[in-house]
Amino acid sequence: LLFVSPQVEVERRTVDVFQATQRIARYDFRQSTLALDVGSSVTKYGEARAGIVAGRVDASLDTGPSELTPPNTKPHIGAYRLRAIFDQLDSANFPRFGIASSVNVKLSSKTLGATDEYQRWDADVLAAHSFGPHTFHVAAKAGGRLSGDELPPYDLFQWGGFLQQSGYPTGSLLGQRLTFGRVDYSYKLLNQKLLEGLYVGMSLEAGRVGSPLVPGNAPGLLKSTAIYIGADTPVGPFYLGYGIAADGNRSAY
Repeated sequence: LLFVSPQVEVERRTVDVFQATQRIARYDFRQSTLALDVGSSVTKYGEARAGIVAGRVDASLDTGPSELTPPNTKPHIGAYRLRAIFDQLDSANFPRFGIASSVNVKLSSKTLGATDEYQRWDADVLAAHSFGPHTFHVAAKAGGRLSGDELPPYDLFQWGGFLQQSGYPTGSLLGQRLTFGRVDYSYKLLNQKLLEGLYVGMSLEAGRVGSPLVPGNAPGLLKSTAIYIGADTPVGPFYLGYGIAADGNRSAY
């Protein structure tokens, strides 16, 4: 079954840049894009799609020293993109059985009007299995550039946060490459009509962010652990958690 998927996206968010444990700058990041994908469902197992995306990026310095002010330019986005998804998880929020994975490739091209020409990829996988109220998850994610120029600052891998190097602040790790793995365990405390499930859990996480934006920032293998309470509510997942990194970084969620 073929489908066509047009998309319009307008995004505005803050991006924090850290040097060791100290935040040295905060940027106001804005991006607007138009995209068109053509794809096909692969029976009940997932989908594959290909398309193009075009848009513009704008970033300004919110707080930080003036020498970190970005150039007064608005890079153009123009890229081909490919995506494949396999999903057999029994829940999007708190899966207890199944496996899911995805692969994404982005080919930025000046022939489509892009300011920067580069090739970016990422892939992830998550597997879940349960024994009664006990659930184990194994997850991995990796990404980098295929060839061509280095990734521009506005399309770096941004990592850190809950269950993705939990001891580090959300989005504080920025770099050209990413490798990450996680094992976590959760125990289902109860079932209610209001809450589909209440869970308590912990995770062990390890990863590496290659060629960081700030040279020497968070080098080598990064190790983190987290403990959390989670609830599957009618409006989505709710978490309270605390993460600790091997180098002393700590974050609450």
